Amino acid sequence: METMQLNEYPRAIADLQQELLHIDQKLRLQRETVAFCLNAIDRAIAFDQILKNDNQRKAKRTELMESDQDYITANNELKRLEDLKGELEIDLQLLRNTFSLLKLERREAIAQLEVTAATAA
Repeated sequence: METMQLNEYPRAIADLQQELLHIDQKLRLQRETVAFCLNAIDRAIAFDQILKNDNQRKAKRTELMESDQDYITANNELKRLEDLKGELEIDLQLLRNTFSLLKLERREAIAQLEVTAATAA
């Protein structure tokens, strides 16, 4: 991993925050897609005259969720995006922590110089 200069961290942090915003936007759209698929499944169940009670409807819903390719694809993409967001949040926290640590190390170095200068005077 390439070491950044202290002044490069704010831009890198902002870039990662922007990437997280884009993932959040994709997540919203993907949640809507999953909801649309579930609504289609629920409509199919609602108009199925063969299903006589709640247990049959629940079983049919589960069966359709396990077999509906649109729902499966949308749900898998939603999970992928959620995992990606989690990874980016970890990266962002690491970047922030590293930036804070570098600032503290810089302050410590300055303080050491001031102590050295004060004792030399």
